[in-house]
Amino acid sequence: MNVLKTESPELIEQLTVGPAWSGHKVNYSLLTTEVRQYVGYYGADRQLVIASHLLDSRRWDYHRLDTAVGWDSHNTVQMFCDRSGCLHIAANMHAVPLIYFRMERPHDPASLVRIPSLIGDCEEKCTYPRFLSAPDGRMIFHYRNGFSGCGNEIYDVYDADSRTWSRLLEQPLTSGCGRMNAYFFGPVSGPDGFYHLAWVWRDTGDCSTNHDLCYARSRDLRHWENVEGQPLSLPMTSESPGITVLSTPPRNSGLINMCGNIGFDASGVPVLSFHLYNESGASRIYTLRLRPGGEHQLVPHGTWSENERWEFSGGGSIRQMVFCSPVRPQADGTLLLDYEFIGRSAGCWRLDPETLKTVETLAPRFACPAELRKMEQGFPGLIRNWLPDAGKSEEKGTQWFLRWESLPANRDRPHAPPLPEPTRLSVCKVRFPGGCKR
Repeated sequence: MNVLKTESPELIEQLTVGPAWSGHKVNYSLLTTEVRQYVGYYGADRQLVIASHLLDSRRWDYHRLDTAVGWDSHNTVQMFCDRSGCLHIAANMHAVPLIYFRMERPHDPASLVRIPSLIGDCEEKCTYPRFLSAPDGRMIFHYRNGFSGCGNEIYDVYDADSRTWSRLLEQPLTSGCGRMNAYFFGPVSGPDGFYHLAWVWRDTGDCSTNHDLCYARSRDLRHWENVEGQPLSLPMTSESPGITVLSTPPRNSGLINMCGNIGFDASGVPVLSFHLYNESGASRIYTLRLRPGGEHQLVPHGTWSENERWEFSGGGSIRQMVFCSPVRPQADGTLLLDYEFIGRSAGCWRLDPETLKTVETLAPRFACPAELRKMEQGFPGLIRNWLPDAGKSEEKGTQWFLRWESLPANRDRPHAPPLPEPTRLSVCKVRFPGGCKR
């Protein structure tokens, strides 16, 4: 199969934020609003820092918050700006009590304060915090309460006028009934007016115990249904009718929560992309197009040799070796699917709109310009981290990204010394060929 070239993105601007912690991988956050651009990260001393500047200025303001990261790669930084212009931050949580900050005055980082609780219940073992917008414009905050193998997904909603939180869902979204917990990709707002959610169940802290790919959808994030349109009672469990779209063995199936995405074909039908082992035990990317009646379309992809396998097991944060993107429909109906097997191959598959089979392989579609893919530090083992803006660019055809270098995740344990010096954290504005982006 021929490999066709694609155009590279263009670097328009690069702003240095400052030195960032580089001793292990933990995801930072970039949020561009209509007034300010915010960066949430752990500084050289591991303290949580919020840097920001007005959009018509390039002068950064820095505000240190009273929490510091250890060695846990779960402890990401998440940010959201409510409709009043106040910033909300959740960070540094892995099965610990809630850590949450909020602005007291719109667009004023100096007014950030720590808020000890939202509701006061189910906030003692928080992990995987996420913010999103509800259909009515309100801010949603969801997180796992519990731990791997035994946790529930909690959804809260914020009233910007009264500055108070309440439960969006009276019951947890999912429950493992004390035997498992759900690991999600989504919710994703689809072209059909639904929020789409997929997940795998995990039986223990061992990541090899992921099993069974599940799916549900909702128009309002409160009332949920399966792919057949049948209502689902909450919390959803492994026994909920019609939610399992792919049954797998309970161990060593190749399902992993960090490699799963929800995309849509040209007709707006959901297509899941994920990692799985084939019959020979080799790593493959699969796509699954969801159709009512149980006639889901499962297709493997990949040209890796049969002995190439991403082997994972055990607990703690592992280094991801296989990546795939959501499928993206093109004008001719075909779908594009980006992939990478670290150290082995990377590219973009073009999929037939009817069969989902690979019909063409393109060169990798990089979001990162070529000059930024080069490492700035020569310390052994450093990786480049590249994360997109959670907000919107003011210029059509461009997008902001965060760039920094760090050692990879190490199962939430310290790396052996010596450690690298703090690396440069920068905000990069990128223009994409044809105005498109990854």
